[in-house]
Amino acid sequence: MADARAERIAENEARFRDINERLRGDLQPVAGEAEAVRFVCECGNASCREGVALALPDYRSVRLHARRFAVVPGHEIEDLETVVERHDDYLVIEKPADVEHILEQH
Repeated sequence: MADARAERIAENEARFRDINERLRGDLQPVAGEAEAVRFVCECGNASCREGVALALPDYRSVRLHARRFAVVPGHEIEDLETVVERHDDYLVIEKPADVEHILEQH
């Protein structure tokens, strides 16, 4: 079972993902597939206001895995998540299985 800090951070990340899902739905009809779209950084810092630029196929690739999030480099939380992909402008982090129940609620 995850501790309270890990659960709070997972909740923050899931909220940012929810924002990005609504954004993707709005932009998908008008954005080109190769065009970079500015999404909200999905890090665990509730006050983060930075953006992450991803093409829609790259964003959809992150969303294939419920425990993965796109974050600005340097926003990963090393003791609570694993970097699974490194790109020039963003990282893909993966949350541990013990917070999956929180992520599934969103």
